Amino acid sequence: MTSPLIAEVTARHLRLIENAAFNPMLAPPPPSRIKAMFAPVRQLLGLAPTTEGAPSAAQLRERIERLTPAEHNALYSDISKGVAGCLAAVTEAGHRVVTVRCVSTDPKAAALIVNKTIETYLGQQTDEFSGNLRNRIKQTTIAVEEARERIVSSEKELAEYRIKLNLGPEENSSSLQKNVNDLRTQLSAAEASASSAEAGQRQGITQDLTSGNVLRAQCAEAQAEFARAQEVLGPAHPAFIAARNRVGSTCGQLQRLDTAGEQQIRAAARAKRDEVERLKRDLQKAEELVARQTENAVSLKALQVEVETARQHYTATQSRLQNLEQLAAQRIVPQARQLSFAEPARVPFSPRKDLITMVAFLASLGVGVGLAIVIELMDSGFRSVHQLEEQTGVPVLGMMPFQAGRSRRGTKPWENIVEKPNSAYAEALRTIRTGIQITSSDAPQRTVVVTSSVPGEGKTTTAISLATASAASGARTLTIDCDMRQPSMHTNLGVDNDVGLSEFLSGQRSLEEVVRVEPRTGLYYILAGRRPPSPTDLLGGLRMQRLLQQLGDAFEMVVLDSPPIMAVSDALLLVRQADATLFVVRWEKTRRDVATAGVKMVYEAGARLAGLVLTQVDLRRHAQYDYTDSYAYYYRGYKRYYSE
Repeated sequence: MTSPLIAEVTARHLRLIENAAFNPMLAPPPPSRIKAMFAPVRQLLGLAPTTEGAPSAAQLRERIERLTPAEHNALYSDISKGVAGCLAAVTEAGHRVVTVRCVSTDPKAAALIVNKTIETYLGQQTDEFSGNLRNRIKQTTIAVEEARERIVSSEKELAEYRIKLNLGPEENSSSLQKNVNDLRTQLSAAEASASSAEAGQRQGITQDLTSGNVLRAQCAEAQAEFARAQEVLGPAHPAFIAARNRVGSTCGQLQRLDTAGEQQIRAAARAKRDEVERLKRDLQKAEELVARQTENAVSLKALQVEVETARQHYTATQSRLQNLEQLAAQRIVPQARQLSFAEPARVPFSPRKDLITMVAFLASLGVGVGLAIVIELMDSGFRSVHQLEEQTGVPVLGMMPFQAGRSRRGTKPWENIVEKPNSAYAEALRTIRTGIQITSSDAPQRTVVVTSSVPGEGKTTTAISLATASAASGARTLTIDCDMRQPSMHTNLGVDNDVGLSEFLSGQRSLEEVVRVEPRTGLYYILAGRRPPSPTDLLGGLRMQRLLQQLGDAFEMVVLDSPPIMAVSDALLLVRQADATLFVVRWEKTRRDVATAGVKMVYEAGARLAGLVLTQVDLRRHAQYDYTDSYAYYYRGYKRYYSE
C-alpha cells in the first residue's frame, strides 16, 4: 500500500498537484533567516505560520497549466514519492488488521489519501488476481497441448520399436528358456553318445581283428604253400597256378573284411559327432535369442513406462486446467476489505509541547552530567609529553599522530609509511627510531620490546610501524608477535596466523618455516602462531634466548610486540632479554596511575627502558591546549615540510 505505483495513482486521482503541501512549486517563498530562526518557536507555541508571499488560487492554476507533459509527469513522480513517504501501514502482532496512517500538514488531504490508497490497493488486488488467473489458464492450456503431443510421440516411438525388432505384443520368455534347457539336455546326451561311439569304434576294430583270425590263418597257409610251389614248380604248372589263385582269394577276402568293418565303425562315430555339433549350434542360437529377448524387454518396458507417465501427466494437467476454468467462472472477491474510513484529524498530534519541554530538560541535564563525566575522565590521562615525563620520570621519545582518515578508508596506519614516506606519521616513527638508537652509544640496540600497561594503547601498531620505518630505511628488520594469548599482528598484516613463534619454540617448526616477508616493505616478520598451553614457559625458555641472540646477529633491528605488562607476566620475561624496551602510553586515555605502575614494573623487572611513546595523539586538539611540545608549528610554519 505504500508502493510508489499506488501512491502515484492516489496522487493523480486526488489532484495533489494543486495542493501546496505536496507540490513544492506551489509553496510560498522561503522566509528570511530571522523568521526561519523563530519558526520552530512559533510552531512550539502553537502560533499560525506566516502566509506572506503565498500564491493565490488563480496563480496556482496558471503555474500548473504552463507545465509541459514531461514536466507534469516528473512533478507527479516527485509528489507520489512524498505521498509514499507520508504513508505508513502497521500490523499488530497476532492480528490480520492493517492500520494505514498518513502524516501531513493538511488533515483533509491526509484522510483522502488514506481512503484512496486503500481503495486503489483493493482494486489492484482484484485486477492482479484476475490477470494472474488468466495467465495461469493460458500457460496450463499450453501445457495440456504439450502433454498430448508427448503421449502421441511416446506411443509412436513404442510402435516403431516393436516393428524394428519384429516383436509381437508379448514375447514368451519362459518358452524360450525351456527350449534352451531342452537343447542343453540333448547336447549332454549327444556328447555322451559320441564318447560311447568312439569307444565302440576302438572295440569294434579289435573284434574285427579277432573274427578274421581264421581267414588270416588260411591266408598265411596259402602263402606258405605258394612259396613251396615257387621253389619246386614252374609258373606254367597247374599246381603253381592253383596255389597262386588260392593266395589271392584267401588274402583278398581278409583284406575286404577288415576294410568294411572299420568304415562302418568310423561312419557311426562321425554321425554322433555331427549330431553334437548341430546341437551346439542350435543351443548357441537359442541362448542368443534369449539374451536379445531380455534386452528388448528392458527397452520395451522403458518405452511403456514413458507412455504411461505421459498419460498421467496429461490427465493431471487437464484436471488442473478444468479447476482454473471453474475458478475463472466464479465472481472474484478481494481477499481484504476496508473496516473503517479515515476522517480528518481535529487537532494536530505533533509537536507535543509538554513532551518536547520534558525531553529538552532531560536531554540538557544528561548532556551536562555527561560533559562533567567526560571532562573528569579526560583529566585522568596524559595530554602532553611534559605531563608524561613529569609523572613517570622517563624521557619521551616522541608522539604518534592518530590516523583517523586512513582508518576510515580501511587501511592500516603502518601503510602510511610505505605510501607516503614524507608524512608526519612517518617522520614521527623515524624520530622514535632515532631516539632508540641514541639511548646507548656504546652498544647497538638490536632487540627492542614494545609493551604497554593495558590493552588498547596501540603497542601492536607502534611495533609494526617502527619495524616498517626501519625496513623502509634499508635496514634488515624483523618484527615478532610475542602476544600468544591475544595475537593481532596477523590482522594488521592481512595474513593467516597458521604458524608462528609458538610452533618454533615448541620444536614443531624450524626458523625458516616461521619467518615471512612483507612484499611491499621487505619487512621480515614472525607471527604468534596457535595459542600454546603455557606461553610463559615458552617465552622464558632457553630456546627463546637463543632465538633472540641469533636474530640479533642476523638483523639490524628486531622489534618484539609483547602483551600488556600488567595483564600477564609474559612481557616481564621479554624485557629482561631485549636490548631496549619501548613503553607505549595512549594519549588522553591511559590513566596516570596505571601508566606509572606499568613503568615501575618494567624497571623492577630489570629492563633497559629506552623511553616512552605517546600514541594516537589528535594533533589538532593537542595544539589547542598550547603545550610547549604541541604540534602547533606543524599546522603553521612546519606543515610544508610534510606531505599527507
